[in-house]
Amino acid sequence: EATGNPGGLAQALSIVRPKGKIVLKSTYEGFPSVDMTRIVVREIELIGSRCGPFDKAISLLEKGLVDPTPLIAETFHISSAYEAFEAAKKSLKVILRME
Repeated sequence: EATGNPGGLAQALSIVRPKGKIVLKSTYEGFPSVDMTRIVVREIELIGSRCGPFDKAISLLEKGLVDPTPLIAETFHISSAYEAFEAAKKSLKVILRME
């Protein structure tokens, strides 16, 4: 969940499968209201994950010092988003093209 909006977290909780995981890549203003009963009963795992320094990572990529291609399993057009998400379940990274 990367929206930073409490509604995004609520939506993630409503669609995650039982015993599923939600990775939180956002910070939230204030204290979002969370249905803790749903988390406990459905055995949902919440994982906080903080981003690193993007400027350094982008610089390394631009200079060719890091090769991301071994991480990318497949590239999909946005019209094949469903297939991309299915493939992502079995691989490290997939890419969605918008054009």
